[in-house]
Amino acid sequence: MPITNYSVLAGDPVSGKVVTGSSTHYQITMNAPGGPFTVAVNIQSVDGSEVLYAIEEGFTPPDVAGLLALPMGMTALESVPGGLALDYVRSQVSGRQMITREQMTLLPQVPAKNFKGNEQERMLAQARSSALQNAVVTLLNMTIADKDGVIYAFGSSYADKGQIDGIHDIHMNQGNPVNNHGSDNGVWQDGALLIHLPSKGTWTAIFIAFQTESWTTDSNGNPA
Repeated sequence: MPITNYSVLAGDPVSGKVVTGSSTHYQITMNAPGGPFTVAVNIQSVDGSEVLYAIEEGFTPPDVAGLLALPMGMTALESVPGGLALDYVRSQVSGRQMITREQMTLLPQVPAKNFKGNEQERMLAQARSSALQNAVVTLLNMTIADKDGVIYAFGSSYADKGQIDGIHDIHMNQGNPVNNHGSDNGVWQDGALLIHLPSKGTWTAIFIAFQTESWTTDSNGNPA
């Protein structure tokens, strides 16, 4: 079964913070009609599913006009080609794949505090594991500084009764092993962050996937 409530949230970011727990995320607060909203971005590897990420500056979204025409706030998307839905395997930009596995960088797990190996190696792994968080923070601050800056967050929307609504699953949502998040598999439902800075005329994309996910998938998003 694919992820629920595939959507895109367009909004004005105002702050961010690290939220720890079973899975560490960087939580962005965004203002938009119907909000405020929270955007939960995976920034650490857990359970052996090492995070892969790519920061693409000078990016061109598959449908720039469609994005700019979106109202601010949460918009439900159909998981079909030809619209705003994203698919890491199938989306094309100017006749080329939107993002490839080869463009992704591995974000290693940080060894536990009782790590018996070389302390220098542990510190290096910790520094490398912070790379994605640092990039998200830098881009968030740039977007906040741009009075017309907008973040477009693609993923699964949710509603917290009595709390703040938001969006998560901001990563590749296909190619999972059947016995490991296989129920989330689907096509045209991948997550990402697209950051538009009108003052600079630039787009930057943040793509996140997991090393356990296959980039060769069938029409149901399952490993082929």
